[in-house]
Amino acid sequence: MADAGVTRSNNGPLYAIIGALLVVIAGGGFYLYKMDKPAALPPVEAAKPAPPIPAPPPVAAPRPAPPPAAPAGPTAAQLNQARSYIADARRFASAGDFTKAESSLQSADAAVPGFSETAAARREIADMRTSHGQLGPLVAQARRAMERGDFVAADRALDEAERLDANAPAVIDARRDLRAAQRQANQPNNQQDMRVSVLLTAARAAISRGDYVSADRALDEAERIDPRDAAVRQARAELAAAQRPRPPRN
Repeated sequence: MADAGVTRSNNGPLYAIIGALLVVIAGGGFYLYKMDKPAALPPVEAAKPAPPIPAPPPVAAPRPAPPPAAPAGPTAAQLNQARSYIADARRFASAGDFTKAESSLQSADAAVPGFSETAAARREIADMRTSHGQLGPLVAQARRAMERGDFVAADRALDEAERLDANAPAVIDARRDLRAAQRQANQPNNQQDMRVSVLLTAARAAISRGDYVSADRALDEAERIDPRDAAVRQARAELAAAQRPRPPRN
């Protein structure tokens, strides 16, 4: 029994040493374990969202260009001037002078371009010219026949002119003068009045075509035959009116 106790007594230090060794070994192993373990990474912060791109400022829409100003219409003075030229054109056309009629229409065009009344007058005069182009020679033929006392030839020329345009002023005037000359010729023993009538017809024909010198000469001769003849005085007044200068146009 004593040997067993001595044996346990002698083994105690050994056990203590073994235990210490075990502790050291365990501690070294834990240390090595700690050394081999990778260090914990710091927490990764969440990526911050990029700030929004500011929207571009609104661009103002360009203002539309103002419409062009409407052209001003013709003045009252311009309209009056154009209408005066148009009246001249109609008067010239009625007398068979289509050259002067067109010249007056061109003046009306210059006064008021694109005037509807000028266009209407030009159409009317074009229609008149279709027949009136033949009226002038016929009326002139009738008046020449009246001047020489050939009333048959004058009547025949006026009949043809009336078939073209019985309402033309030149035709109406020539017919009136022919009837007056025929009445004078039919009076017995009245050769003096017949001569005056022929001269009056010649004077009025000259006035109508603007030949005031010939008209004045015919009236001078008529006045020498009968200075108191009312028809001669009337023709003299017509000549004076035709020669009177026209008032200026505005």
